[in-house]
Amino acid sequence: MTTITLKPPLLRDKVAWDGKKLVVTDDSLIESSLRREALSASTSKSMQSCAARWVGERLLRSEDEDPFAPAPLGTSAHAVLEDLYALPGHRRTMREAEKITIGYADKMWADDPAASDAVRAAVKIARARWITEVKAAYEGIFVIEDPKAIEVVGREHQVKGIEVNGVPIIGYIDRISEATVNGVTGLVPEDYKSGKVLNTYFGDDHGDQLRIYAAAIHVEFGEKPVGAKVLYTKFGKSRDIDLSQRAMDKTLKVFALSWKRHNNYMKSQAFPTKVSALCGWCPLVNSCPVAKAEGKTVSPKVADQIPSATDLGIPTLRPGIAAPVPAAAADRIDDDSNDSVTFFAPDEDDHPEEAAALGRASEAAAHIGISGQSPDALSKEEHMAILEGKPWDTYTKNGELNPISYTAIGVFGIAEMALEALHKSGQPLTGKNVKALAATFRHIIVTAQDEWTGSTSMADAANTRLRGALRSVVETLPMPFGEPKEAWDSWVAKATKRCSSIVSVAHYVFEGVEDDEPWNALASGPALSVVPDAEPAEEEPAAEAEEPAPAPAARKTRPARRAVKPVPAAEEDEADEFAEETKPKPKISAEDLEFPADDEEDDFAYGA
Repeated sequence: MTTITLKPPLLRDKVAWDGKKLVVTDDSLIESSLRREALSASTSKSMQSCAARWVGERLLRSEDEDPFAPAPLGTSAHAVLEDLYALPGHRRTMREAEKITIGYADKMWADDPAASDAVRAAVKIARARWITEVKAAYEGIFVIEDPKAIEVVGREHQVKGIEVNGVPIIGYIDRISEATVNGVTGLVPEDYKSGKVLNTYFGDDHGDQLRIYAAAIHVEFGEKPVGAKVLYTKFGKSRDIDLSQRAMDKTLKVFALSWKRHNNYMKSQAFPTKVSALCGWCPLVNSCPVAKAEGKTVSPKVADQIPSATDLGIPTLRPGIAAPVPAAAADRIDDDSNDSVTFFAPDEDDHPEEAAALGRASEAAAHIGISGQSPDALSKEEHMAILEGKPWDTYTKNGELNPISYTAIGVFGIAEMALEALHKSGQPLTGKNVKALAATFRHIIVTAQDEWTGSTSMADAANTRLRGALRSVVETLPMPFGEPKEAWDSWVAKATKRCSSIVSVAHYVFEGVEDDEPWNALASGPALSVVPDAEPAEEEPAAEAEEPAPAPAARKTRPARRAVKPVPAAEEDEADEFAEETKPKPKISAEDLEFPADDEEDDFAYGA
């Protein structure tokens, strides 16, 4: 973590809080410090997370670094590995790596014979510690691979002056090697990571970085890499990265979106906030009203390196609308400094389920604490409201599912949808059936959600949108009850594809329809045909011989139920179909969700 050494107020005349965004008030900073001429993988990630934090890190960057902080240690370990793989294969040993490390230590921690014994001793202690920690950050490479056997094509290869998916890109690839993967020999971009092995459940930033590098190599060298790897050099682990077309398309789509966001932010000079587990490490956390409303505080690990709100000196342009935290009403949170933050309920049109749930929470907790009551004087309902916590908390204080949380709204909605679907289809309402169908619905939703946003959280708004999409899919795509597993595999794949297609169409509508009369595409023609009603029409009175029979299109019995049936498009139009072809992902079984034991004998009976 970079140590802040600038004099306060650090940002008073540079930025200001305006609602949910950090606004750059000093116009010159946009061009001098923030605007990127090309996009790196790390900046792309920042544009998808908290852009306000990115601004803070850029503006508060200092040349003075703690050499024992994780980032500088990682940089030093990278430098040692770069030099090691510059050597001929037979010399790439731990002994040679140690010599390189000592060479860097001699430059950083040079002994000064003229200094006092105390200073020389302190330098000697720091030098020994630095060597130990840098070695620990890279020696796992000898567990991952035999460095002598690696065919190195490039080290710290700079990517510059090219575009990937229409985006100018910049970056450094730690290493490019030549290897044989699945019988094919070619280039393999690799990246050293001295931090922990990434948990990809919440996204795959490391994988996205390698996929971007793979695309850059394809553009620069004219050949697709045969593989890509992340090398976790501190822990002796490695991970092969998925370079399938689907994975590449998803990553590059987000990369292009990040560039679009970057340009929009620079134009508006407003950078949105986003609460996450990393708030405690953000240099703006002590000033950020959004983090404050969420109860986010600075991490004790970096508390001495993060400036206070006073030191930052960031003013507020529009007080009272600063936090995007959803709440039951325009509540206020006060702290010891007598500053207050107002936050508001979600829009009922956009988030009906959340708004309704928050309304119920407000009624239950409205009077808690207002009269100065002690917890012992609270009613059972009031105690429950405290125990449940807030709707953005997935778990209660007891570690159980929070009934008022967004996640609970999601999982209950899926369970209810499964029950309704089984009943409507005339299937037995047993616990086993409901669990299996609910788990199937969840699989479809999170698969489409992951493809859309890269997240699978049940608390996300995207999950809410896709639950609604799945309801439409279930109404329009009959489920194959009583048919073999292959039929269900096909149905799940189609349902997932249709959910993703709804997302695609929603984006199309959002971005604006260019055709002034889009309904022209729905008129009868080579691509559409009219299908008669499924029910027979009432017989028309017999016409006299001299009058022709009325045309079928003139039927007036049920004009509202005339259906439009697609006719197979010409081969060149296949790319314009409603949805692209997707491969079904591995299924999530009912067992994976750890439900209670089934009640096989009773209909959907979970307890007495």
